[in-house]
Amino acid sequence: MSIKNDAVEMLARDLARRHGTGVTEIIHRALKEKAERDAAGPTLWEKLRPLHEKLRALPDSGPAPDRDFYDELSGERR
Repeated sequence: MSIKNDAVEMLARDLARRHGTGVTEIIHRALKEKAERDAAGPTLWEKLRPLHEKLRALPDSGPAPDRDFYDELSGERR
């Protein structure tokens, strides 16, 4: 693997040095930990599902707004 981002390479080398391991191993650990966190937690859709269901349950708020509605809101009523 070739890291083409200087900041990423510096971070990987620094972490590897602090953990007493090689760059490949530290990248492997970081990717594995991230994959495990992602697999353990709910997806974004799962997190937003209660909100989505609550919004879907709300009654219709009335007719769809038209140009007159927006003109009235902005004070540009003709």
